[in-house]
Amino acid sequence: MKKLVVLAASILLCTLAQAQGADDSGASAGITIVPRIDFNPVFSGSDKEVTLGNSSLYSLFEGNISENLSFSVCNHWLSSEPKYLYQNTWRADDVNWCDWAYLEYSLGNFLITAGKQVITFGGFELEEYDFDIHPDMMTGLFNNFQCYQWGGKFGWMDDSESTGLFFQATASPYGEKPFDAMAYSLQYQGNYGPFSMLYSTNLIEDWDGEYQWMVTLGNQLELEDWTLQLDLSNKVGDPFFILNDGITAFSTAKYNPSDKWEFIGRLGYERFKPLDEISGSLIPDFPVTNSWTFGAAAHWFPLRDSQDLRLHAAIAGNTSNFGSERSGLLSLTLGAMYYLRLPRNR
Repeated sequence: MKKLVVLAASILLCTLAQAQGADDSGASAGITIVPRIDFNPVFSGSDKEVTLGNSSLYSLFEGNISENLSFSVCNHWLSSEPKYLYQNTWRADDVNWCDWAYLEYSLGNFLITAGKQVITFGGFELEEYDFDIHPDMMTGLFNNFQCYQWGGKFGWMDDSESTGLFFQATASPYGEKPFDAMAYSLQYQGNYGPFSMLYSTNLIEDWDGEYQWMVTLGNQLELEDWTLQLDLSNKVGDPFFILNDGITAFSTAKYNPSDKWEFIGRLGYERFKPLDEISGSLIPDFPVTNSWTFGAAAHWFPLRDSQDLRLHAAIAGNTSNFGSERSGLLSLTLGAMYYLRLPRNR
């Protein structure tokens, strides 16, 4: 971990020096520090507990080293269980203190990305920052698939940046260490007026050396103050086995009546046959499960001429049914988040 910290510090110092000393080089850098605190009562059957929810401390450091070379680093410094972030430093199957850290080189319509990055699976649900969302409102794919992996990506965008194709090879979340197993992804991006698409297909190597095939269709429609999304997938996120065959359908409606308010409603449906928690095989005579996730949130940005401070309230529920135990959940969240944006250096 020390080597990574030294490397990140070196990149920071070199980038800032370039930005200050070469105004015509295209170099620039910006840092956003994001602390979040949540109060989160959770009710499951007759059980109740109060958690810290998505309380966390993140930093986002990104910019341009030259006209063609850019970088992005997202660090997850604190969570409700921070020790696991650092224990998991070199693991591929769980989150750690470095979400992503990559370089991207663009040349005309082509780009190459190398480093730790997001696997290009999923639809618009995966486009949101982890520190912005309410986890209990998200699907099993979002919460159980470790999408931050080391690898590389090659892409092409047309001149209008409305159509793009991307091929990616990364470590698989089934491996304990990076590159114990591999994942390959192909994604089509389309932005045509108010309608956008993220269509992905993935081959993900599992513990047995076999490849799980996943396809996801992400659709988004923007209508003035409204943003409507629908993601569809042939996989369900499983807390014990990462992926399970089935159907995931996830819809989101966002309403932004002004710069001060954002309202979000979500409804998700997951259909699957639960696997035995020990053997990983189908449970005999266990019926197909239909699981629903629903939630609503209100975000208020009280500062004048700024959206740096966000106060939020959310309610979420689900009827999850993994393994042999039936369960349900109701979650309430009250919290605050602040985006500390440090000025760009030119």
